[in-house]
Amino acid sequence: MPSLSQCIERNRTHSEHSYVLLAKLTLPDGDEIRLARNPHSLVFPSTKGVQQYVEQVADVLTVTNTNAEYVEASVTGEFTGEILFQQLQGGTWHTIETFVAPSSSTFAALPNTQYRLYVSRLDAGKPFCVLADQGGLWQAMDFLPGDIEESDSYETRGLSLSIGNGGGVMQPYLEQLDAWRKLHGNEFVQISLLVVNTGLLDDPVPVGEWHFIDDGISLPAPMDKCEIKLGIDDVGTAPIPARTINRDFCHWRTAEQCQYYALCNHTLAMCRANYNRSEYIGAFPTVEQGGVYG
Repeated sequence: MPSLSQCIERNRTHSEHSYVLLAKLTLPDGDEIRLARNPHSLVFPSTKGVQQYVEQVADVLTVTNTNAEYVEASVTGEFTGEILFQQLQGGTWHTIETFVAPSSSTFAALPNTQYRLYVSRLDAGKPFCVLADQGGLWQAMDFLPGDIEESDSYETRGLSLSIGNGGGVMQPYLEQLDAWRKLHGNEFVQISLLVVNTGLLDDPVPVGEWHFIDDGISLPAPMDKCEIKLGIDDVGTAPIPARTINRDFCHWRTAEQCQYYALCNHTLAMCRANYNRSEYIGAFPTVEQGGVYG
């Protein structure tokens, strides 16, 4: 995050531009949901793609993919017409998808290949188009942090994030998260809130940046909004030292430490018999009875 003096200088030189709130949700399996509280989607940082309004037939946005796994395209704003997402192969542009309404899509990409959004027909409207490399597109979405909830006890105050679920856009992500947690355990969703100045989108450092974990995610009736309770790692109640090392009981608690941690009973016997990974167990055979702290 920039220093106070940098913020003052940015405000002095770019105060005529608007500020946009961004949210990034990183699921435990690594998938990212990137949202922009803005009338249209945008690229941030702008070096990762191109973005512009299109007004007539033959308007075009082009990117060259170097080594990204996928490219992302978005069309926002009401319009009547056809906007083609195309790939250049053998000197000829091939249409992969046709946008006839506001939408966004992700496409598997080939290295060293050009992609473009091309206006083939535009009868009405002035849509805003975005074409970005992997991780550059922030999708226009209705979301807003809630008011800080005051507590009448010593408990930490709470903050929530409400994300619109129009068209059921968030539901597949929640189902994906639920399926992952059933296999791997209840790992947190990592949540980042960023503020960017639209006149400084080429600067990869946002004006402000805050990081949270989820304390609960739900889709309450009538399922028009996804509600996320934001939290932080509970430093106050964290055990110090962080864990106990035992002779035959494993203390691995994340998929990075052991891919089977959510399925195992954490005993040396099961680790050896079911997974043949006793050499990786989070215990140590020479530890005395009762364990040591580490």
